[in-house]
Amino acid sequence: MEPFTIFINIIGIILGYLIGSINPSYIFGRSKKLDIREQGSGVAGTVNTFQVLGLKYAIPTGTFDFFKGILTIYLSLLIGADFIFAQISGLAVIAGHVFPIYFKFRGGQGMATASGIMLAYLLHYLLIGPEMLIFIFVYLIFVLGIFLYVTRIGIIVAIIALGLIGYAAFLYYPGNPYNLFFLIVVVYNMLVSLYDTIKGKVIKIEDEDFKSHWWRVATRPFAFLFIFFYLLSTKIVALLIIGVVAIVFIAVDITRFLNKQTNELLTVKVKSIFRKGEEKKFSSMTIFLVATFITLLLFDKDIAVTALTFLIFGDIFSKIFGLAFGKHKIFQKTLEGTLAYFGCVLICGFVLYNTLGVPLLILLIGGITAPLVELFSFQLNDNFTVSLISGSVMTVARIFGL
Repeated sequence: MEPFTIFINIIGIILGYLIGSINPSYIFGRSKKLDIREQGSGVAGTVNTFQVLGLKYAIPTGTFDFFKGILTIYLSLLIGADFIFAQISGLAVIAGHVFPIYFKFRGGQGMATASGIMLAYLLHYLLIGPEMLIFIFVYLIFVLGIFLYVTRIGIIVAIIALGLIGYAAFLYYPGNPYNLFFLIVVVYNMLVSLYDTIKGKVIKIEDEDFKSHWWRVATRPFAFLFIFFYLLSTKIVALLIIGVVAIVFIAVDITRFLNKQTNELLTVKVKSIFRKGEEKKFSSMTIFLVATFITLLLFDKDIAVTALTFLIFGDIFSKIFGLAFGKHKIFQKTLEGTLAYFGCVLICGFVLYNTLGVPLLILLIGGITAPLVELFSFQLNDNFTVSLISGSVMTVARIFGL
C-alpha cells in the first residue's frame, strides 16, 4: 500500500469520527437552553429528541444521524480510500456518535447511524440476488409476526429479526466483501437493543418459582454442548459423556431420597437448587439428561440433534415468553408460550436445514410435534416427552419416505 493511500485511509477514518461526533440532538437541545442528555431517557438521539423537543426537531435529527454513516463511507471511497478502510470510516461515525469529541465524549447510542449503514448493506444484498428478498417475505415476516403477536413489543421483534438477517447474509452471500461489516453493525444494534431491553425491564416475570430458579433457564443453552460433542465425535463418545453426567445427577437424587437431612437441605433450605415438588421426585435436570441419553441412543444423528435442539431452545422460549406475556391459558400452559415455542422451532429449523441438511418436511413434522407435546404433557415432564415423541414422529415419517 502506497504512503498516499495510507494517508487517505487514515483521513477517511478521522473524518468519519469527526462527522459522527456532530450530534443534532445535543445542538437542538442547547438551542433550547437544555442538555438533552439530562432529559427524558438521557440519550442524545432521535427518540429522546422527539419525546423532549418534539417532531420538529426529531425529523432533522433522525435524518442526519441515519445518513451520516452512509455518506461518510461514500465520501471516503470518493477521495480514494480502500474499500475496507471506507467501511471502517462508517464504523468510526458510530464511534463518534457514541463518544463525540465536541461534547465531552458523551453522546447517543448510535442506533440510527448503525441502522442506516446496515440498511445500505441490506439494499446491496437485495440488488445482487433474490435470496434475501425471498427470505424476508416467505420466512422472516411469518416468524416475526408470531413474536409480534406474542409480545406486542417492537424491540424484542427487532432483536430476533437482526439475528436472522445477519445469519441469512452469510448463508446466501458467502464471500461477499460486505459480510463482515454487515455483521458488525447487526451485532452492534442487537447488543444495544438487548441493553435497552434489560435496562427498561421490557420483559417482566413475576412468577416466584422462576425468580428462584432463573439460573436453570439461563444455563439451559449449555446443554447444547452435548449436541456439539455429538456432531464433532461419534455416538459412543457422546453417549459416554452424557451418560456419566446423567449418572452423577441420578446419584444426587437418590442420595436425597435416602437421606432426609440432605433432601431438606437441598429442597427447603437452599431453595434455588430444586423446585417445589421435587422433594420426592427426580429433578427435571436429571430427567432431561436421561431423555437426552435415550434420544441419542435411539435415533439417527440428524433426528436426535433436531429433537434435542427443539427441546432445549423451545423450552427456554416457551417459559420466558409464556411467563412474561402469557394471557390466554391452555391447560397448564399459555397460548403465547406455545406460539413462542413454535417460533423458536422455526428459527432452529431454519438453521438445521441449512447446516445439517435435515429434510424440510421432517423438520416441519418435528417442529409441529414438539410444541404440541409440550402443551399436552399434563402431568408428564416435558423434558422427557418432547425429544422422545418428536424424535419418534420424525423417525416414522422418514420410514414412510416423507
